[in-house]
Amino acid sequence: MFSKLVLRNTKRSQKENLLFMSSLVISIIAFYVVLSIKDQDIVRYIQTLESDAINKLVAMITALYAFTLVVLFFLIYYASKYQIERRSHELGVYMMMGMKRSKLFFMLLLEDVASSVIALVIGLPVSLLFSELMSLITVKAVGVGYLEHQSTFDLRALLLTFAGFMAIKLVSFFFISISLFRKEIGALLADSPDNIKKRKHPALYLVASFVGAVFLAGAYYLAIKGISWIDLRYMMLTLIVGLIGTFTFFWGIRFFIDKIARRKSGKKLHVFTFRQVEDTVIYKSGTMAICSLLVLSSLVCMGAGVSVFTSYDLYRGHVMDYTIRCDMPLSEDMYNAYVEAYGETPDLNTPEKIKDDLDNIGVTEMFSFIDEIRIGNVKVPEEADMEDFDVYNMDNAMELMKQYSDGFIYSGDRMYDTYPYLFRLSDYNKILQLCGKEPVVLGEGELATFIDNDVSRDQIVSGFNKVLEQRPQVTLAGKDYVLTGQVQTTPVVTDYLLSPGFALIISDEDFDQLVQDNYRSYLNAALDEDKYIDGNIFQTLEYVTNKIDSERTLIYEYESYMNNMGRQLFYLVATSYVTIYLALVFLVIANTILGVQFLMNQKKSSKRYKTLVKLGATHKIMCQSSSKQINWYFGIPIAVAAVSSFFGVRALFAGILSSRTKTSMSNLMISAAIVLIAFVLIECIYILVVKRASYKYLKTLMNPEREE
Repeated sequence: MFSKLVLRNTKRSQKENLLFMSSLVISIIAFYVVLSIKDQDIVRYIQTLESDAINKLVAMITALYAFTLVVLFFLIYYASKYQIERRSHELGVYMMMGMKRSKLFFMLLLEDVASSVIALVIGLPVSLLFSELMSLITVKAVGVGYLEHQSTFDLRALLLTFAGFMAIKLVSFFFISISLFRKEIGALLADSPDNIKKRKHPALYLVASFVGAVFLAGAYYLAIKGISWIDLRYMMLTLIVGLIGTFTFFWGIRFFIDKIARRKSGKKLHVFTFRQVEDTVIYKSGTMAICSLLVLSSLVCMGAGVSVFTSYDLYRGHVMDYTIRCDMPLSEDMYNAYVEAYGETPDLNTPEKIKDDLDNIGVTEMFSFIDEIRIGNVKVPEEADMEDFDVYNMDNAMELMKQYSDGFIYSGDRMYDTYPYLFRLSDYNKILQLCGKEPVVLGEGELATFIDNDVSRDQIVSGFNKVLEQRPQVTLAGKDYVLTGQVQTTPVVTDYLLSPGFALIISDEDFDQLVQDNYRSYLNAALDEDKYIDGNIFQTLEYVTNKIDSERTLIYEYESYMNNMGRQLFYLVATSYVTIYLALVFLVIANTILGVQFLMNQKKSSKRYKTLVKLGATHKIMCQSSSKQINWYFGIPIAVAAVSSFFGVRALFAGILSSRTKTSMSNLMISAAIVLIAFVLIECIYILVVKRASYKYLKTLMNPEREE
């Protein structure tokens, strides 16, 4: 009999608390997916390139898991408390009929364990399937291919998910039980009293809403202008101003709800509907503000995560696949290793020797381009005083630059106008030709400029282009030149073997005369796309790199585009996975709190609904009133969050994105807008679930009870 009662109550509880159960299942999925992230195909691949970074990411994920456990504990405690309060009359009847408190406790414990097991039985298989699909979709989306797909099943993640979920469920149950069993039977049987109103002057609410709006506008300004990212103090200021603005605005918004309630309307239960909304705003304005902030956090994280994932182009600016440094003095370890291996002293490697080595290895045929680029500096004559020798002067151009840009290429570093790198015109034009771009053409006494987009802001490039239109005069090694053309941004090497932020492109004759032997030589190579293995650049790079490492006879330092992709992939995964995970957690918490709070408030107002029934209100009319209340109760915090999210996403992009990715800001904002639309659809589902639960509860009130 007792077991049947437990099973019946558990079954009924699942039907009546679909919102809570769905939140639990989503939490389980989020737990497992984030804990098993290290088994994702893309993460395992990055591990081979950026192992230290991945280890730090895994450590951060563990911290996120612990943080989420704490946050979800309060969610589960709050929602479970609603379930118990909803059944308080039922529990009081059990005790009145002779059920001992210990047996009642055991019954509720079994029901809680049963509901937890049901959530785990549903959530864990879905987690495994979702994790597998996400692993496959991710590698396909970024162009890596399936890379010998391995299962993402992780026993440790499974056990941690099970243990963490059950722990917070049981701990929350024990806290609720303590408060429950302190109540007397009469308190359990009695309905909760209605809220006692205590109003202040309407003008105070109006002023509060205005002040809150001003504070929010201030927070928006600090965020969208990028001031928040200057240092921690400004970030804290933005958060504090935003929090004060949000709570103050929600505290004062009751003024407008009161005006709507007083407005004459021919709709049935108009006044009752908005008085109910007003009560909710008055007594739960803090809860609504917190939920609005959670929704805002969810929108910002989701918008940023999805936008970065969909808009981050691994191949933007990709030109070279390999860069080998020639004439490189060997380190002591490399020198000793060569002597030990070959029994002779290594010579400095020339481009020709390295080409021969690559040809002997058998990888030259994989390249569509392989050629030398020389990057040097002005050679100061031995008899000249370095301090007095005017290597380079572009004061005129810098003065013009101040009119068009709010910063310089290097903050605090004067390399751009004192001792710049020099590119040989013919070498750079070969790279442009490889990219299918127009070559740089220089006349007598003309120079072109190069700026690395990875280390500069968009304003710098656009500002320099405006300066170049005026052909400013500069001095290089005592000779006058003019800067002309457009700023060149095509990278000259594969990755960071040498990454000059600013350089001048000069004619071959001037390069030979001014630089002489003061240059370093690099051998660039680009893979032939027609010879990609299975049409995949990743597999081709891996094959060529392994062949070079295992079969080369010369010792030389080189870099592969795999290194660049490894960093970008890590950035992509770390940013998108973590932000989407947090977005999911915040979304579940916010919507569950809003839904549970409304249903609790509706139960506390049961006497009002019963009075309406006695006055002749039908179930349909009360459901319409409840539907409007839910729309307003969810709509107010979501609307505030949606407006704030535009500025929040923009601010987050300004702070976390690289300068290269910021060039696609418009595309990122479009992706964020699509996410907002998807978010609205999700909110509609949550609202429908709450409405359904509300309608069911109102159905139970339709039979008027006789009061003695």
